[in-house]
Amino acid sequence: MIYFSLPRRSRLETYEEFRQRLLDETSAFIEWGLKNPNRVPRIPTHRVGMGDFSERIKTVFWNFILQDDFGPPGL
Repeated sequence: MIYFSLPRRSRLETYEEFRQRLLDETSAFIEWGLKNPNRVPRIPTHRVGMGDFSERIKTVFWNFILQDDFGPPGL
């Protein structure tokens, strides 16, 4: 049996518990995102083979994503 140690939890969980927790959290995030589309960040895109994003755009995007709190409360 494989056990995963979680820093925010006081006990170990089995792989099955870990997998179910990840599925539950992902499901909650997707449901929240569908109910709150204005709070979900837009991911910039461009056509394949048609250039690349500038370093400035990459920096702005990742700073925005990594500094903001997205998702339903409690996750």
